[in-house]
Amino acid sequence: MKHVILSFLLVFAFSVCAQNSGEELYEAKKYKEAAAVFKQALQQSPNDYELQLGYANALHKQDLFEKAVQQYNVAEELNKTDSELYFNRGVALVFLNLYKKALQDFNKSQELNENKPELHYFKGYCNYELSRYRASIESYNRAIELSPNYAEAIYNRGAVKAELKNFEGGAEDFELALSKDPNLENGRMNIALSKLAQNQFEESIKDFDIIIENRGANLNKAYLYRGEAYYELKNKDKACKDWIKASNLGSEKATANINDFCGSKAKPRKKIDIVF
Repeated sequence: MKHVILSFLLVFAFSVCAQNSGEELYEAKKYKEAAAVFKQALQQSPNDYELQLGYANALHKQDLFEKAVQQYNVAEELNKTDSELYFNRGVALVFLNLYKKALQDFNKSQELNENKPELHYFKGYCNYELSRYRASIESYNRAIELSPNYAEAIYNRGAVKAELKNFEGGAEDFELALSKDPNLENGRMNIALSKLAQNQFEESIKDFDIIIENRGANLNKAYLYRGEAYYELKNKDKACKDWIKASNLGSEKATANINDFCGSKAKPRKKIDIVF
């Protein structure tokens, strides 16, 4: 009996040591090395929940989402009361575009811990991808209620409002999000597009000017839509110049606009097709 107890203690000590080592590597963002440590330790202690979860998380951080989900499934068999497991597996499922399954996990996570802003953020994202816009806004509202400075949640709520043609409400959220995080990607662009959708052409041009001056990733899109605003203001020359620049940067829509509206036989103008 003493031999059995001693063996158990040695295995337990190895498990704890391996867990600590794996967690240290994980915190240092050495995810591949952490996964290797967790995997090796699981050969000795396959029923150790913390090791199983650590291994799954390390796979997740390497963008090995399918393998991570499989490992989360194994961990779930050992512990069905950890909200973090369901949340993390849900996020992995989001990256696999399995939004309905992800929502099931987020709902399980919420039953165990409702007060996690990121949980509601991802629920909002999933509902948006499933075209459940009202539910998406409700989820983002809850995320923002729990974390008032959650710029990404505010921004995404604005995008959902814009999808529902509430361009004024969308613009307000984009402005608020940008005030929380001035470096928020696409923030200024969606403010400009919201103004364009509300026929605030001169105001939208001011925002497009800022984007173009910064020469960022949205440069061709800014030229395209600034051209649209100029065209609505009856300034065909400036519109066509912007569309030529956007076309040179690879915008197929700008090329079509040049062919349709910049020649001597311009086609009748249709409603602007705005893509946020």
